[in-house]
Amino acid sequence: MTKRKEMQMKLLQNYFSIEENTATLKLVYGTFAELINPNFGDDKVEKLNDTLFSDIESAVNLLPRKFKLNLQIVIKDFGDYTKEECEKIIRNNLYLFAYKAIKRNSRKRISGFSLIGIGAAILLVSYFLRNYDLWFDLINISGTLFVWEGVDIAFIERNMENIATKKLAKSIKNITVQGE
Repeated sequence: MTKRKEMQMKLLQNYFSIEENTATLKLVYGTFAELINPNFGDDKVEKLNDTLFSDIESAVNLLPRKFKLNLQIVIKDFGDYTKEECEKIIRNNLYLFAYKAIKRNSRKRISGFSLIGIGAAILLVSYFLRNYDLWFDLINISGTLFVWEGVDIAFIERNMENIATKKLAKSIKNITVQGE
């Protein structure tokens, strides 16, 4: 093992329990109620706030690609919930998190292709105004910017988000909820 990898492993062992290519992280919360967004939904469905997902993403981003993450969510006080209800709520919110990522990517794809279309139309208009140097330059530059921005949103940004979401999904090996 190289010195760099040894240092990396030593650092990661401060935060994770590591066995081969599996890292275990314990996330400890005082009450389950602190994870719930009280302003969203009704009594039938609980939506978690971003605290848990932010902690999970931070953990995944710290780990090398080859590692899988065993996540132990420890809740000191379940309050009005049972352990099984908490597990179900967390599982449903993970599905909601994935759904939200898919929706966000779809919107980005639509807005990116819209900008590309607008840019192409503007560039087409600039073709007809090529005899008017100033107008041609202004319209040509703005059309090019629309196309560049559209390509960035439709392909580059969206691809980066897809990679991050897939990494998150592939990295999590197991999630367990425990009481203390």
